Amino acid sequence: MISDESKQHRTWNNIKINNDTYMVSVIQKDNTIKVLLTNLIEIWMDTLTKEIILDRCRKLNPLLNIEDLNYYDVVLNILNNMSRNIINVSVEHIKLRAEVDGGIMKFDVNLTKGTSQDFWEIITKPLCISSMEISRQHKFLLDLVKKKDEEISEYKAEGAELIRKNIETKRFKEEQLKITILDPNIIDCINIFQSAMNFYNVFNLYEYNKISEESTSSNSSNNDDTQETVQNRFVQNDGKNICNSEDTTVQRITESVHSEKKKQNKDTTSKKVTRNKIGTANISYRPPKKLKKGLYEPIL
Repeated sequence: MISDESKQHRTWNNIKINNDTYMVSVIQKDNTIKVLLTNLIEIWMDTLTKEIILDRCRKLNPLLNIEDLNYYDVVLNILNNMSRNIINVSVEHIKLRAEVDGGIMKFDVNLTKGTSQDFWEIITKPLCISSMEISRQHKFLLDLVKKKDEEISEYKAEGAELIRKNIETKRFKEEQLKITILDPNIIDCINIFQSAMNFYNVFNLYEYNKISEESTSSNSSNNDDTQETVQNRFVQNDGKNICNSEDTTVQRITESVHSEKKKQNKDTTSKKVTRNKIGTANISYRPPKKLKKGLYEPIL
């Protein structure tokens, strides 16, 4: 089955601690809330169950009747609007306060430093997966643009002429993408990190939905094989399985590219068959150039 970590979306928001920029994320699953804090070097976290939340609320709010409040949802709302409710903050403690029905609700987040495995699982792994997918898409798009240029050149050689000159493009050169990468500051790194994590969330949701559909359409007799396939579609938590998972990911990417190429070849064949029947507002055909006196190059 798919790990719960794979289905979770993490949104990271900026937070200032001693004039340094950190990022905080709040994840809610079932009856547990996780608060994550990072500076992209280390990570701190606090895991809050309903029991921990209730006990902490009672100690911090002795004058409030916590049982009469929907305390779990109230605390979740306070955490999700953390920047608005902070009264004191450090990497170990975040003190919060918000108005609720019946008075003021106080709540503390007590953070402990995570391990290197925690940092890998929460920060490094999603970035690696995002980079792998962005790299695959980059290569695919470059190949596609180059083939489109070749296709356009072939049309022009056969007599096609673009009517709307304002949409005409120059032939693509890969050197256009080469730039000098400047040394980024912490704000640049944070912005890129947040962008990469948003990409990971969207890509991960797409992968999860696709796998769920495949699992639903499978016969019950193939459940074991389906679960094994599902698990291999994601990078494994165990370091020993990372290489196997990467091989599976590369294989999936290769199959995707081959499938796309096959589709392109099919489309190209279809275009050749119907070429004489094409009529659009943007392309017209000129008579082909003469090869010899009295002869024209045939149009296929």
